[in-house]
Amino acid sequence: MPGLITALDISGSLDAKNIVMGVLEKGVELSNLISITTQCQAPELTGTITIASGGAVIEDLDELEYSDIESGEFTNVDFSLKKDRVKLVVSDESGYKSKAGDPLTIQKTAAGAQLGNVLDKKIIKALETTPQTHTTAGKWDTITNNPLADIGLAVDNILPYKADFVIMTPAVHAKYLANNFVKDVGQGNPAAMKGAVAKVPGVDLDIFINSQLTAASIMVGSSTGVCAALGNGPVRVRNWDDGSIGAKVYQMDVFRQAKAPIFLTSGNKNMSAYQITGVIT
Repeated sequence: MPGLITALDISGSLDAKNIVMGVLEKGVELSNLISITTQCQAPELTGTITIASGGAVIEDLDELEYSDIESGEFTNVDFSLKKDRVKLVVSDESGYKSKAGDPLTIQKTAAGAQLGNVLDKKIIKALETTPQTHTTAGKWDTITNNPLADIGLAVDNILPYKADFVIMTPAVHAKYLANNFVKDVGQGNPAAMKGAVAKVPGVDLDIFINSQLTAASIMVGSSTGVCAALGNGPVRVRNWDDGSIGAKVYQMDVFRQAKAPIFLTSGNKNMSAYQITGVIT
């Protein structure tokens, strides 16, 4: 991915590398959820990354005062990456008929979109592993029930991390927009509803729409609190001329894994992810 995966991380011919980079860049552009993850390199596929937890901050030390390092101040993230495979095909016919353009352009965009969708699925699965959770106080499709009360409770429970996003299913998002409380905020303060599809007014959360989230639920989280980590591994690309079908084939294996939770509450739940269930009928 940009900033993490470069041509040096891709094994294969220069021609194949250029094609793969195009697919990976599209995959990043077309992923809805990659921005909420914390990315790191995992070149060996399996391994442990040790990161300091929030509790590692020791305050108000005097000059030359010693502080111990306690094992509880660090969190181990264990990665075991698997691969997502993409195949692109350039037939003999498309090569002859596409003198005015690249026959792989549309395929690269479509393959990137599929990689992005698969990555979003992995991120949702990681976030739903052990989030903090509660059932709604009132279903949002009853328009006099307040969605902001549910969302505010989730925001409060993520502290000391700052919540900055909420994921909704399409059905939940439709009921959210139709709710009287959300509409009243917009009427009383139109500026708060600027880009309403992208923000929750009052708490300034980015809204992401994803149908793979558990039905009738939402997920509030903090990207700065490492709600999920994305391990990016190597990319292997192969290409060959397949005479049996009359085409050149490009095959790429992308190794990656989304992991959560990273930091845990005293109840062993994700400190940076809070799921509210049953918000609509």
